[in-house]
Amino acid sequence: MSRRADGAIDGRAEDNAPGIPVTKRSGPCCLPTEPLRRSWLNNLSAQAQGVVAINLAAVIFGTAALYGKLDVSPFWIVAARGGFAAMALALIGARQRDLGGVAAPARKALVLSGALLAAHWLTFFISVQQAGVAVATLTFATFPLFTVLVEAAHQRRLPHPAEIAVAVIIIVAVALIVEPRDGGSNLVGAAAGLASGLIYAFFWRASQRVSGLSPISLSFWQNLVVFVLLAPTLPFTTPVPATSIAWVSLVGLGTINTAVMLLIYLYALNRISPSTCSGFIALEPVYAILFAAVFFHEAVTPWIVVSMILILGASFTLLKLEKQVPPSGV
Repeated sequence: MSRRADGAIDGRAEDNAPGIPVTKRSGPCCLPTEPLRRSWLNNLSAQAQGVVAINLAAVIFGTAALYGKLDVSPFWIVAARGGFAAMALALIGARQRDLGGVAAPARKALVLSGALLAAHWLTFFISVQQAGVAVATLTFATFPLFTVLVEAAHQRRLPHPAEIAVAVIIIVAVALIVEPRDGGSNLVGAAAGLASGLIYAFFWRASQRVSGLSPISLSFWQNLVVFVLLAPTLPFTTPVPATSIAWVSLVGLGTINTAVMLLIYLYALNRISPSTCSGFIALEPVYAILFAAVFFHEAVTPWIVVSMILILGASFTLLKLEKQVPPSGV
């Protein structure tokens, strides 16, 4: 995202955090700043407040992958995430009077973006369940490559040599963490993670076509579409969330890891640059792998560490290259 002179938020591939919707023209962000003004954050500079907020958002974002460790079907996980997030965002939007309707010309694009968001989340949690948190987060972390390729296709240009070189590095990094001999599940999980990154690139592009909505309002509608699309499949998918812990976890995924994380991200975006926000959010695999190792005893092998360094380095390089690419026709 970038901020224009009128204060609106303008979405760009390199500035958008995964799962956070953007539009070409979003309304003013109504953020819960009053409670924070009365807290210890008030003693910090605006920039320091933004850094604290984006670190918190990155940590929350990093825990999202852990919900894939639940003994629950990905369809239930994603449907519950969309449903509970939509309810939370409806309450927030109503309280802040920031819940707008969707103009008729934008409805098809909105439904498409919601469907892509559902597919993105489904493939991501399938990846977690098949190959573990490390493989899922690192393969999904390749999404800047797909975003650059989608943009190149949209601009009808060939990828630049530097982009191709970075792509080769990412392919090598992914190959380091794929174990075809591991019963096939690792390979399936890696493929699902890459699919999640590819679908996210198209989700980002589809979100650009939905105009006239604030981020909170857009996220509400997209999460509602996710729930509406997946709800009919739930009677036919197993395992279902059968324990109170599973249901509490799903409520947390929708409310804290989705709705609240969006608010914190937007709070930070009002105080620090979009590129700084993107940099912290890009550390999501680091937090996710750390939490998975601590809470689920997932092994962190040397190859995972090397792959993480290569993918994160390549992703940051792509983000910088994308900012240097002239618009189509220039």
